[in-house]
Amino acid sequence: MIPSLCRVLLVEDEPVTARVTRGMLEQSGKGRYAVTHCARLADALTALRDEDFDVVLADLNLPDSQGLDTTDALVTADPETPVIVLTANESEEIGIRAVQLGAQDYLVNGGFSAPDLNRSILYSRERHRLQQTISQLAVIDELTGLYNRRGFNSLKNDIREKARENPQGGYLCYFDIDDFKSINERLGHAAGDETLKAFAAVLRRVFRKDAVLVRLGGDEFVALGTEARSGLLQEHLLLLQALLHEINRDRPGDAPIETCYGITTFDRNSTLEMDQVLATADGKLYDEKRKRDHRDRSVIRFPGEATA
Repeated sequence: MIPSLCRVLLVEDEPVTARVTRGMLEQSGKGRYAVTHCARLADALTALRDEDFDVVLADLNLPDSQGLDTTDALVTADPETPVIVLTANESEEIGIRAVQLGAQDYLVNGGFSAPDLNRSILYSRERHRLQQTISQLAVIDELTGLYNRRGFNSLKNDIREKARENPQGGYLCYFDIDDFKSINERLGHAAGDETLKAFAAVLRRVFRKDAVLVRLGGDEFVALGTEARSGLLQEHLLLLQALLHEINRDRPGDAPIETCYGITTFDRNSTLEMDQVLATADGKLYDEKRKRDHRDRSVIRFPGEATA
């Protein structure tokens, strides 16, 4: 049984079939289903954009969309919501192809009962939830909750495209933590892990929610995003300095969190690929580490920015 209210988007152009399907939901769900009905794909896509649903039940053949194009459009429009295909074709081929496109299940109109429909919804939601969890784990760093390198590779070009449309362009900040190896060696790996998590938490407080925050590995981090206005990045980095100073007041004197970084900016005229942007920022980080006065690591200095 569905444990709570399940919001269903029913996409079906035949009034009789829609009425029968809704009746099955009412019979099997015992008040646990809230159904929104659309007869056209365009209306369904609008509903998916404007409202949250737990599952989509969709006939493949609609007045404005036919066959697997319907599945593809629904899955692409809202990957977070599982889709169950309702088909008039008893051949398994069309259903399997729909599943290959991202649908969670398929049912043949006229060939399923209310319990069958209820079971399909329950299993489809759970399978989709597990798939989403596995997919997220593949791109999320388990220790810090930031994106990992795979997540960076998945999202870097999206930021690049946003930067092409943004008057202020985009930025990539490459950070590492000063003397992190020493923290691990002197205080143990548990202290090192706590340091990494604390630094990740500071990055979340500093950067805008649409920035991509990444732990590339070890003590290396990246902030990737676009600037809402000129000078905002420098303000972020000053805030980073202030927050680290605040945190370090409560940390052991021999384990302060201090950082060095390199910055690369890019815009619509940039020619470097994003991996080259990353390498440029990494190089600037290395140059800055060589120049820094180790007697005053608590001061964050702005290195010269390179424009990709």
